[in-house]
Amino acid sequence: MFLVNWKIIIEISLLVLFFIGAIAVSSVFLIRSVVSSYKEVFKLQSKLDIELRKILNLISKISDDEIIDMASSQTVKELPLEEKKKLIIHVDEIFNTIDLKNPDFSYLKETYENLHEVRRTRDGRALMYNQKIAMFPFNLYAKILKLPQWEIYTDIL
Repeated sequence: MFLVNWKIIIEISLLVLFFIGAIAVSSVFLIRSVVSSYKEVFKLQSKLDIELRKILNLISKISDDEIIDMASSQTVKELPLEEKKKLIIHVDEIFNTIDLKNPDFSYLKETYENLHEVRRTRDGRALMYNQKIAMFPFNLYAKILKLPQWEIYTDIL
């Protein structure tokens, strides 16, 4: 009878050890997933900042605009989101006044298209990341790792 109790204790301890191992392995995969999603949005944010800087430099060469000149003297990466949104809207307004048939502006047009492509991609990935960290297991790891939500450039109606 004493031997049966040891068998039960060993089986229960192995079962508990198995569950702890499964939780540890799944935690590694969940943390890796959350961190990789965050890094992906971060890389796209950096690309967006680079494209915005490029288009600001190009527009400042062909246009005498106060807002563009002011933004050209600042570091785009350090600007808050609302300022970047306003800059993108202002770039859109200026871009619509430019004669795009002129071959001199082909690089400007390409940079403008790249800016909006990166913005759309970044916003899509940011939405997926924000939805991911709103779900149960991921939100715990996001709080532990202190990963913030990403804000969106595109206004959602």
